[in-house]
Amino acid sequence: MTARRSRRIAVIVALLAAGTAATVARGGFDDHDDHRRDVNRRARNVIFFIGDGMGVSTVTAARVYSVGVDGQLVLDQFPHTALSRTYSSDSITPDSAPTMSAMMTGINTNQSVIGFDDSTEPSDFNNDGDGKASWTLLELAKKRGMRVGAVSTATITHATPAATYAHINQRNNENDIALQALPSDTTYNNRLARGIDILMGGGRRFFVANTGLDEEGARGARTDGRDLRAEFQTAGYNYVWNTAGFNALKSLPVLGLFESSHMEYEYDRPTDLGGEPSLKDMTVKAIQLLENATRRRSNGYFLHVEAGRIDHAHHAGNAYRALTDMQELDEAIGAAAQMVDLRDTLIIVSADHSHVFNIAGYPLRPLQELPYQVKSYNPGYENAGAAGHGILGLVWDLNQSTGHVAETNDSNGVPYTVLGYHNGPGYRGAPRVDPRVDLFGGLGGAVPTGPSHPAYFQEAAVPLGSETHAGEDVTIYAVGPGADLVHGTVKNTHIFKVMKSALGLH
Repeated sequence: MTARRSRRIAVIVALLAAGTAATVARGGFDDHDDHRRDVNRRARNVIFFIGDGMGVSTVTAARVYSVGVDGQLVLDQFPHTALSRTYSSDSITPDSAPTMSAMMTGINTNQSVIGFDDSTEPSDFNNDGDGKASWTLLELAKKRGMRVGAVSTATITHATPAATYAHINQRNNENDIALQALPSDTTYNNRLARGIDILMGGGRRFFVANTGLDEEGARGARTDGRDLRAEFQTAGYNYVWNTAGFNALKSLPVLGLFESSHMEYEYDRPTDLGGEPSLKDMTVKAIQLLENATRRRSNGYFLHVEAGRIDHAHHAGNAYRALTDMQELDEAIGAAAQMVDLRDTLIIVSADHSHVFNIAGYPLRPLQELPYQVKSYNPGYENAGAAGHGILGLVWDLNQSTGHVAETNDSNGVPYTVLGYHNGPGYRGAPRVDPRVDLFGGLGGAVPTGPSHPAYFQEAAVPLGSETHAGEDVTIYAVGPGADLVHGTVKNTHIFKVMKSALGLH
């Protein structure tokens, strides 16, 4: 862990402790009735972070990678946690559309459906029309007169950010989702009043005609010939597409579209030719703009921030980028906690679903972290700590009789890695080979030099072109007014109730 990160985490610990102490001093919720509130503890603002695909195994692996097995992420310091059940109305293992809809509306729905109740089938395949459009927390906040924003490293029309402001029976119709945020369009979501104050992320192609090119030379995806970038500007939005424009932002409303498709993974972002901000940059800028806009107003703001590419890296079978994007999310959460007053701002963090990603075997900690001296070890173990504190390397184990450390082998005598997937593009077939000399092509076709290489595909048991989500519970983390409602094992719809209650919305 770097000295800079160590200092930052120490600051966050103090801030979280101060915020929690202030919360306790104000009395809080009645422990016997979650619906009775001390009005003095009502939140002015809510910041809702989603790590897309950030299951418990991802959090654990990212912690080890980032700060070591003994370390603490910012997330780990949040005083209130709960387990969240993620199933949708029609599936055990969900996609992001119904899960984010559940967290934003308090109503469960079906796969691929955004913002409608569960009488709505995906793509209305029964031709019986859509069900009732559920009110989202962002819409309720807008109704109150609050400022609102959505930020994502995925396309801003992707399922998770779209579920804050759109209603559609097929999440893949991103051209149509973009129109629901445009105040001048006939399909505009009128619950948004004058409009969403901040939209920042990727997805420029859904705002550009397929006959034209965007600022970076990529072709648009719209078939209606429209340039929504210009239409949003006509509606009063400040439109930006690169770091220079982003840095110059001073006022609302904002439309920031930094990539044709999804934004770069954090690992790849420094080499992006067009230049784009990080998730932390976007979070800090959004809070600054919202705080400035609400400084003289009592209504406050609601901000959603998504680390969307954790999910995409897992689908690609590439743990390295999943962990570095989760590390960036943790940095963004820490920055937010430093910027706001935790006595009047609820920060809540969760995931929409997990992935079939796990930490396997009985991996010994790196040599430098052991509380005893081993007798001997096979070559390579002395450098195990360089692989993300051992998490991105082989499974090493100790012979407790001899004190010798060696690679753990499968039933055929071949070593295997700490991290792996149940399914996905990392399936090799038989026979397995030593991961350190595996020539299996990785992300982008690069041949990794070993399992800690950024392009490495962790091995998968089942061959699939894209790894899948998983159905187990995920974690909710909370700090600030209303955070004490986060406890136990709950349905993901509970998150909506916590945020709504904290803000006193009706």
